[in-house]
Amino acid sequence: MSSKVLKNLLNPNEVNCSFILWSLLLAVSINFFSNILSNKYGDFKSLWVSVLLLILLISLLYVHELMNERKMKKLIDSSIKSRKIKGRYKGLIAFVSECKAKDKKEYRSDCIEKIKMYKISQDVTSLADTPSIGQTFKALDYHLKFGDLKHCWLIYSDQSGVNVDVMKSFFEIITDDVVKVHFVKIEDPNDSKHIKKKIDEIYDNLPDGVKENKVIADITAGNKPMTAAMVLSCLKSDRNLEYIEQSSEKTLIEVDISPRLMGVEL
Repeated sequence: MSSKVLKNLLNPNEVNCSFILWSLLLAVSINFFSNILSNKYGDFKSLWVSVLLLILLISLLYVHELMNERKMKKLIDSSIKSRKIKGRYKGLIAFVSECKAKDKKEYRSDCIEKIKMYKISQDVTSLADTPSIGQTFKALDYHLKFGDLKHCWLIYSDQSGVNVDVMKSFFEIITDDVVKVHFVKIEDPNDSKHIKKKIDEIYDNLPDGVKENKVIADITAGNKPMTAAMVLSCLKSDRNLEYIEQSSEKTLIEVDISPRLMGVEL
């Protein structure tokens, strides 16, 4: 018997209430038939029959919990789907990573030149190779070309540094501010709970005409606590995720983790 199933059997809070009611009914029935058998065949035979029925009851309870465990595992496993992105989203949530360049002035100047070249060539390759924020440019390139991007929320911290200015320049040069960019500051990039709250606030205050299923969150940039916060925030409702493959193709992958988890409290 697996330890998890045994734990569920011994924990009354984990056992299905309806099954307990049926178990109690069966226990009462055992007692009833035990009394009848005792009067007809004697106490010894009645005891053996009662023991066998009790073993049957425990076996049924174990099978019930085992099936529930497998059903839940299948539910969770089948709830995660990934595919090459095809959706047309009106909103994008992304992180602005920490800038690690030593010469911030030169770094910003190089980024501005790449942005200007991108506007002319529409080739995102050079921008996508930019250290720390290349993945964000790659995501923006897709949603600007093949989506209906109207809003972009960029989550940053003090460590993001000059990358915030670079992203502001990108929207000024490329979109002429047609796409509304919202900069959302987090106080601690290592506090997942705080970051999740900020992301939830974005979803809870979406602009008119923008629904949750038309906003996608990118988990490629940022550190591990930031990624964890994004995933946790997107475990409910119709909130989808995306990431950039860590390969030469840098394919944008969409992850759907919510529909089959409806009704599960997170």
